[in-house]
Amino acid sequence: MKKEEGFPGQISYVIPDRILSLVRENPLISDLYITDIGYYPQARHHFRERPTGSPQFILIYCVEGKGEIRVNESIYPIPENHFFIIPKGTPHAYRANENNPWSIYWIHFTGPGSTAWSRFSGQVMAIERGKNERINDRKDLFEEIFRNLDRGFSIETLEYVNLSLPHLLASFTHLNQFRLIREPGEKDVVGQSINFMLENIRNKYKLADLAKVVRLSASHYSHLFLLRTGHSPIDYFIQLKIQRACRLLDTTDLPISEVAAETGFEDQFYFSRQFKKVMNMSPREYRKR
Repeated sequence: MKKEEGFPGQISYVIPDRILSLVRENPLISDLYITDIGYYPQARHHFRERPTGSPQFILIYCVEGKGEIRVNESIYPIPENHFFIIPKGTPHAYRANENNPWSIYWIHFTGPGSTAWSRFSGQVMAIERGKNERINDRKDLFEEIFRNLDRGFSIETLEYVNLSLPHLLASFTHLNQFRLIREPGEKDVVGQSINFMLENIRNKYKLADLAKVVRLSASHYSHLFLLRTGHSPIDYFIQLKIQRACRLLDTTDLPISEVAAETGFEDQFYFSRQFKKVMNMSPREYRKR
């Protein structure tokens, strides 16, 4: 048996084309927006096939049971607590498992900015269980969108649900950041290192010093740090120092020489060069602005 939709307890919203035309004309939300969203519980016999693909990206999040997704000629099993983003314009099909049908949250999303999410598409990704998992928080984000859409398609509702979309997507693709609020203390070496930098903002360290704190070789530590943050450890440390300097310039009347000292720069002129490199203006110009 095959069934595209119609499951007991299902929730689904399809935004009408005339409403989507308003979204596309709204500069606040036109870059990335929802076209369809919903929840199918225990979706027995659920099946959908699109030989020419969908004009939107489709996120499928399995919270119970299991199913499978076929993209082009590849088949991906989707167990509980896993998600998959189907690339737009790509032939695909998906189905619930016959014996243990999935319960899924799903979103169709598009817009010029949606293409940036393609780097997360086409792969099965896990939402690991754990004490900091925030799985219920993610479900609440879906429920928040559902409750708003229940009230119709006012401009305020359309803006709110679509402004909420990037946060919802990021709760899948950036798990460490989404879970950070629940962490009693960072356990990964990059997080430990950033904490160490923040606690020692007035000090100066070489790469080897920072690597030693997390008990890694300088080369391995530098590679991990760059992979996670997009910056080298030393560049990141300087950015944190400049960020702290900005706060001092904003909230105190300290002379620039003292701001430099408070952030670990003995030489005020070197501090000013680093500040301008990061902020594109001198400390004095920043304070004036």
